[in-house]
Amino acid sequence: MRDFRILYAVIAILLFIVPFVGEYPTYLTGLALLFGISALALNVLLGYTGLLSFGNALFFGTGAYTVGLLIKHYDITAIEILFPASIATSFVVAVMVGFICVRHTRIYFTMLTIALASLFYALAHKLRPITGGDDGIRIYDTYLFGKEIASVTEFYYLILVFFFASMLTLRIILKSPFGLTLQAIRDSEMRARFAGISITKYRLGSFIVSGVFTGMAGALYALFLGQISPDDVLGLTRSGELVAMTILGGFTSFTGPVVGAFVFTYLKAFVSSALIYWYMVAGIIIIGIVLFVPLGIMGEIERRLLWRR
Repeated sequence: MRDFRILYAVIAILLFIVPFVGEYPTYLTGLALLFGISALALNVLLGYTGLLSFGNALFFGTGAYTVGLLIKHYDITAIEILFPASIATSFVVAVMVGFICVRHTRIYFTMLTIALASLFYALAHKLRPITGGDDGIRIYDTYLFGKEIASVTEFYYLILVFFFASMLTLRIILKSPFGLTLQAIRDSEMRARFAGISITKYRLGSFIVSGVFTGMAGALYALFLGQISPDDVLGLTRSGELVAMTILGGFTSFTGPVVGAFVFTYLKAFVSSALIYWYMVAGIIIIGIVLFVPLGIMGEIERRLLWRR
């Protein structure tokens, strides 16, 4: 355990000095941190509650479009307003969507998340006067407490702060009685029900937590890139990538999704620059992980360390 703490401290220091390496590594690492928050949020459902969602892009897009629409239609450029607004919108959407989805499990839950995410994706395309349709929305001139945040480095440090805050908050939530109850429901729904636990209520709580943190990551993504479109933030491809990151890093480990996000982001950046059919390579890698390392990268590392002890 002590070795892990030292390793985490070293990684934190490395993340803080990334901007000194160059702009492109800073940009890639910023994306990896954002997807790491999203994958951690997805794992609240998958790893801790036992619910596979292929629709978390719905919340990612909700956060992103909240920022975009407030800037486009109301000229609100203060991040201290945009960010809480995106969290509030993600919360409301998570409550409404979760109320429909969590009453079902297994394939029915997954299909419902896909269907509702597809609905929001179609609305973003069709409501062109509001959302910009295929062209999307351009994000510009954003300020934090009166100071313009424009450079990649400034946005990177903003993302880094929220990344560590998100990890700490989710760690506390999942170690709390609420998080332990979610794991009890995951391990045996019948026993949890006999113990007097309200399954639907706890699943809805898990869904809301996942949706809010994913929406927060989507808002930061919109600010970081300066441009959003339905295909980028609401498409099923985005949902599939978040699931792939979580499985790649290991959904049995708390830090696994973050590792998966970093591996996936950097692998995509370098392989897609050399090959046209990047997703074929990604598919082969995911199949290999599922077949030979089913616990994922961090899950397998933690298993081996536990076995040695």
